[in-house]
Amino acid sequence: MSLRYFVITSILILMVMVTSLLIGYRYVFSLSNIEQSIEDYQNRELLSIKIALDHEFVFLETLNYDYAVWDDSYEFLQKQDFNYINSNFADDTFKALKIDGVFIYDMNFNLVYSKMHNYIQVKDFEAPEFNLQTHPKNKIILPLNYAIPKNDSSKRSGFLKTKHGPVMFASHMIRKTNNTGEQVGAMVFIRKLRPPFIEKLASVAQVDLTHFIPTNGEYPANLKKLTGSLQGGRIATQRQRALTDINNEPLMLIDIKHYHQKLPVLLDRDLLLTLLMFLLISLVGLFIINRYFIHPLIRGAEALNKMLLRNTLSPLKMSNQFLELQVLIKGFNALFMQISEKNKELERISKIDGLTHLFNRRAFDEIFEQQWSEAKNKRSTLTILLVDVDFFKQFNDVYGHQAGDTALQKVANTLNKTALLYQGVAARYGGEEFIILLNRLSDEQSAEVSNLLLSAVTDLQIDHIGSDIQNHLTISIGCVNINGNHIFKQNIQPKSAIKTADDSLYQAKNEGRNRVKFKSI
Repeated sequence: MSLRYFVITSILILMVMVTSLLIGYRYVFSLSNIEQSIEDYQNRELLSIKIALDHEFVFLETLNYDYAVWDDSYEFLQKQDFNYINSNFADDTFKALKIDGVFIYDMNFNLVYSKMHNYIQVKDFEAPEFNLQTHPKNKIILPLNYAIPKNDSSKRSGFLKTKHGPVMFASHMIRKTNNTGEQVGAMVFIRKLRPPFIEKLASVAQVDLTHFIPTNGEYPANLKKLTGSLQGGRIATQRQRALTDINNEPLMLIDIKHYHQKLPVLLDRDLLLTLLMFLLISLVGLFIINRYFIHPLIRGAEALNKMLLRNTLSPLKMSNQFLELQVLIKGFNALFMQISEKNKELERISKIDGLTHLFNRRAFDEIFEQQWSEAKNKRSTLTILLVDVDFFKQFNDVYGHQAGDTALQKVANTLNKTALLYQGVAARYGGEEFIILLNRLSDEQSAEVSNLLLSAVTDLQIDHIGSDIQNHLTISIGCVNINGNHIFKQNIQPKSAIKTADDSLYQAKNEGRNRVKFKSI
């Protein structure tokens, strides 16, 4: 067999194999991953619509709650003094609150007061569907214990079909402002569903939405309602969902046009281009490859490819009879050793502040994330002390920046010694700010350490005639002690803890500096 024939045959076989692998890989892995990615994206789009819809209900519920849980509303149902109505439900109120109706009921579903006022058209209208004596199936709109499930006995919200079109409503039990007093009735706010409402949902969710109500009142069979997911459906460029009313009946159809308007296919343009490029490279390689050169190159390429996949470098453990390749291998291995040493040095330098030789902010963030997870898992306490050198700008202005650097070094050394004494970590957080992280301290111990730091810096007796409070350098401390159980139960976030310490530091500075403000969460 000639070498050329062997190479051509090998390349053709390789081309067939690679083509099959690429197509097979795309079919088995890539295509399914792309489809899964699109499915996840479309789920997020539907969820965004649902969240935007829920946000509108939260807004209406909040308005309704503010009026329902109010002493004046409570007294109205008891005394039925209509001065309350005249004062609180004038036409301008509907426009200000962006509502189209108010209904007040007693505990027997009797309508005590109602007003339907189109705040856009500024005219009254009728909504007999809210007369619960003539429309008993709508009693479910009221949050009375015997009308709805026990786990939702204080409020109710949803959609309702009326002769004027669909409306959204929110209702709360009427209570005193402090949420006490016997239940005397309920208050309902309504708002009409207008085209701008759907447009707002589309804008918030970043999708194209159109809506309509079938003229014949018939809805497609097996129509799914809007729940925030595909509900087992396949990916598509667009789909229909229904908004349902409080009685679980279709209220409106929504056409959703998804962001992905082109679904994945097996042989797409990228794959075809990849196959074409491979063919061209193979033909070019036919003229330059020979059997004495291809084998060591493949071995070297495989070794390098493994390094890339693992994202690590390692010396090449291979030999070759050609001098040039031997030099290449030895050179690579020597370069690997130099890079490894440099990386170690750079890793160390990147985490240390050059002036104070404390950990820098980047290193602290890594340590803080690790210790936060540990405190959360072990339910242990974590203490954060945010330290600021008082009037440091004035210090630099009076003594110069070199003296300022020396002062920062002394303060940093004092903070670090105290932190190490309590098995903690000190870091420079930025400028004249430092941060200390301590573990497993009680509130009393945290306050003790903070006051110890104040005294230790004062004992340095660094002159500071530019200070507004002392003739020597002082510090202010914001201290927060976080209980690990609270981290787990209340889902406290690390950034929130840092913010709390920063707020305490801000309070300490506002109250005169050279002091500690402590908070436990």
